[in-house]
Amino acid sequence: MLADAPFTWLDSNGWLILSGPPDALSEIRAQALSRYDGAGALAYISLAPDLGDALMDDMAELGAPAGYLVDLEDPDNNEIYQRLSAAGMIIVDAHRHPDRLRNLMSHTVASALKSALEHGALILFEGAAASLAGQHRLTAAGDPAAGLNFVGNALVETIADNDAESTLTRNIHRQLPDISILGLARGSALALGPARQLETWGDADVTITLNNRRNDLSGRRPPRKP
Repeated sequence: MLADAPFTWLDSNGWLILSGPPDALSEIRAQALSRYDGAGALAYISLAPDLGDALMDDMAELGAPAGYLVDLEDPDNNEIYQRLSAAGMIIVDAHRHPDRLRNLMSHTVASALKSALEHGALILFEGAAASLAGQHRLTAAGDPAAGLNFVGNALVETIADNDAESTLTRNIHRQLPDISILGLARGSALALGPARQLETWGDADVTITLNNRRNDLSGRRPPRKP
């Protein structure tokens, strides 16, 4: 559907996919791969202990071509920029370390990702990495901080526990009353397209919460308060 959303995202020719925590049974990776036109390389950013091997193996089983890992700690910024900006699909995995990943997301990395999007790439921010895409994010200590601002006027959260999510949402809106909080459950994703498309993928358990108002994009009604 065309988006009439209380947030914005980068104007580009590519797709920006924000996914909740990965689920082995989810179709999100397969759906993302189906939008990949094969015109550029498949690149991975991963902080997993196995350096993304399990992620790459899963993508290969889905029919993805061979790709490569981009080391954000490589001292050669030109190499990082070229390997990311030339990619046709990029998967970003923080592996529970979004603060560390944010520290590695230098101006060079952010510029390369934007360049890839401008050339029509698809970027999948998966799990904890999705929390970096908003204009705002929360640190591990729960404090608001600057995100990558790929999605303006928004903070992205991937919390599965409804009570914890409600408490967190209230706390965020006390400090940032005007922002949209995008909630992504496990196995669900929000896809933001080049023609202002807004789609929900997987289990479609995606919510947009404004101050004192919540919109469930799955079409399910939120539970009534007692």
